[in-house]
Amino acid sequence: MRLSGILWVFVLLVILAVFGFLFGLRAYQAFHQEELVAVVRCEAPPPGASYRFLLWHTPVIRGVPGDSNSFPMHGDQWTIGGDILKWEPWAQLIGLKSCHKLTRLHSRYLKAESEMTGPGSAYDLNGGTDALWLWLYRFGTQLPVVEAVYGNAAYCMAQPGSRWGVYVTLSGYLIKPLRSAPRQTQAKVR
Repeated sequence: MRLSGILWVFVLLVILAVFGFLFGLRAYQAFHQEELVAVVRCEAPPPGASYRFLLWHTPVIRGVPGDSNSFPMHGDQWTIGGDILKWEPWAQLIGLKSCHKLTRLHSRYLKAESEMTGPGSAYDLNGGTDALWLWLYRFGTQLPVVEAVYGNAAYCMAQPGSRWGVYVTLSGYLIKPLRSAPRQTQAKVR
């Protein structure tokens, strides 16, 4: 009789350990997720061009690359940004991912003075910030599962020949260098 009680306690402890491990794994996944949302490639301008570099933007939706577009850019860096809706931590834990919309691609200078005097480049992506996002900016945090609604951007040095992945995380956009060859998509030049 005593051995059977010890066996039940052991089985219960094993079950609790497995559930604890699975919960910890789910929490780690929920709070460290990154989703690739765009691939950006930088090229040198052709001779005589009035811009500093050419940026190619390829949206990625659920892992599938879309059509690429090129954007002539001025400045030393490029910036990509958009709208972010961040859920409360408990909602993220049960699987809700940050909602986002990339809305802008623009150039950036290293020095503020150059930003004020040099030519700039700015392009709307996905139609820019729309009426739904404007509503979310105003009223989103009044919803019980929304922690924050805000704009977010990340920027990177313009290095011709480089490719980057743009990721959305729980808190905003992240840029990482890519080394593998891109999948071919149809090109549209702006």
